[in-house]
Amino acid sequence: MKKIILVKIFLFIFLFSTLFFVSLPVKQIFGDDNLVWVDTSHWEIQNQWVTEGYWKEVNNRRWVDTSYLVKQGYWSYDDYYVWVDTSHWVNSGYWINEEYKVWVNSGYYKTDTYYAWVKSGYYVNEWVKSGYFQTYSYQVWVKSGFYIQKTLQYWIPEYDPGWGINRQYPVVGSAGHATLVTKHYYVWMDTSHWETRYSTRWVDTSHWQSRYIDTSHWQLKTRTYWVDTSHYETRTRKKWIDTSYHVSSGYWDRRTGRHWVDTSYYVNQGYWENYKTFEWVDTSHPETKKVWVTSGYYTEPMHGKIYVEKSPKYVFTKWHKDQNGEESKMNLKIAWEIDNSNSQTEKDKKRINRVYVYEDVVRYNGEGVERVEIFNNNVSSSESGYIEAFTKFEHGGSPESILHIYLYSENGEIAHVSFSNPINGFRSINIHNDSTKDNSDIWLEGILNEEYEF
Repeated sequence: MKKIILVKIFLFIFLFSTLFFVSLPVKQIFGDDNLVWVDTSHWEIQNQWVTEGYWKEVNNRRWVDTSYLVKQGYWSYDDYYVWVDTSHWVNSGYWINEEYKVWVNSGYYKTDTYYAWVKSGYYVNEWVKSGYFQTYSYQVWVKSGFYIQKTLQYWIPEYDPGWGINRQYPVVGSAGHATLVTKHYYVWMDTSHWETRYSTRWVDTSHWQSRYIDTSHWQLKTRTYWVDTSHYETRTRKKWIDTSYHVSSGYWDRRTGRHWVDTSYYVNQGYWENYKTFEWVDTSHPETKKVWVTSGYYTEPMHGKIYVEKSPKYVFTKWHKDQNGEESKMNLKIAWEIDNSNSQTEKDKKRINRVYVYEDVVRYNGEGVERVEIFNNNVSSSESGYIEAFTKFEHGGSPESILHIYLYSENGEIAHVSFSNPINGFRSINIHNDSTKDNSDIWLEGILNEEYEF
């Protein structure tokens, strides 16, 4: 079934909800154009200081002082002496000139130009002619042979009624009754055989090859920066050198009259006591944590079509085996066609040069969302093209698991489509004993071959 997902629908829903709660005009939020939100949220490894610890019970021992003062005395009328303190300070000193250093904050802004190295480039597909000469062997039937000469001898009887009647061994040249005949003939000796021969042939290894065209260059830029001229400055000040001193003096003054003679005294006593206190044991420490960072931005939309081919029909985790006995995986083929019918010039045409595909797997039993990256790479810049990728899933995912496809153009525009893609795990397989049940009642399917418009 053909599905059409329009970016405008999502923007309309988002804008409507914003207007309902904030009562702001659409133009005050995003402006006149329809923008596409590009989600760049990701996991980051961050170092954090974890403040923690615990209270520890500590046994202590202390001295409990129960000493007390016994106040007593009596009134006396005898003469007594009182110390009259006449100690005093003699003030003196002098001024000196002292040098000291002061930090003076100063500086100014400076603007200059510099050359910065800008890394850029793109991939092109080229036909590379290549090959090599290969020596190979083959069998050939070679016809060959020769003639050999053979001799045949035999006797031809002659008619001689007198001499040859009882002659057993006729003699050549005699008047015998037979003549010895000698004949020569030739016989063909066939030496035909299979013969191994060698030859050379050209093996063509020509192929299409992706080559990176490096357009990196030095670019003249302008920068403004603060030139810090802060420094220490030597200054002079007056300093008072104090040479004052203390003179200790006094005398005993004899007095007469009623006065109190204090005979009070301390009684020193006490005991040791065991008691418990709690001490804070600080176990704070730095810790590396995986933190989800929410980020993104708005960009201009593109228009066109995306074709998605997925196999197999039912996606399982890698812990299941496929029909070949290997770990289960999901294969994707994603093709695109960009609509440049409204482009006025060749420069205005949008061409895709990067593709990003990932899936947010919504795990079962509240285990959270796991992001699985499927493809994230540059591609040859084109108005139409395709990529092929595969991935293996660690965990099962519910039908709320969403697969996202982002297409990035050279000019910065982005297209985005998404769809449900459940992952069958041990918890998501609804096994039925009824053999008449269709697989769709047993496993979670998702899409197979779909076309999307953006």
